[in-house]
Amino acid sequence: MSKVGEYIKSQPITARADAAVQEVARLMAEKNVGSVVLVDDKGRPIGIVTERDLVRAIAHGRLDAKAAEVGTTSSLLTATPDDDVYEALRKMRERRVRHLIIVDLDGKVKGVISIRDFLEDKALKALGERVWWPPPED
Repeated sequence: MSKVGEYIKSQPITARADAAVQEVARLMAEKNVGSVVLVDDKGRPIGIVTERDLVRAIAHGRLDAKAAEVGTTSSLLTATPDDDVYEALRKMRERRVRHLIIVDLDGKVKGVISIRDFLEDKALKALGERVWWPPPED
């Protein structure tokens, strides 16, 4: 069974909830990521700003807004590194989210996995085994 933690590729990019939208956009561009996790003083997630959130903010002229005002700050979808990949993907699909925040047992952010990360051969193999197990008989 494949675990979510196997797909964390780098340290999470984080910002404070009161960061300006423009600062969050700069971070995304600089780090080449599609999301920035908003964290509290203890490193626990309190929100997330995605590329889609930035597009909406720009369209409405809200570059000076605070990150928490344009991102998602309620009902965050999180997982732990030991969670099953299939279950995590199922939850992402049900909630219609493209980014999954990975937290440790203390609730601190450890990484972010995007739907794109599950398109790797390793992930597809693990998901296929889970969906098609046992394999059909010839």
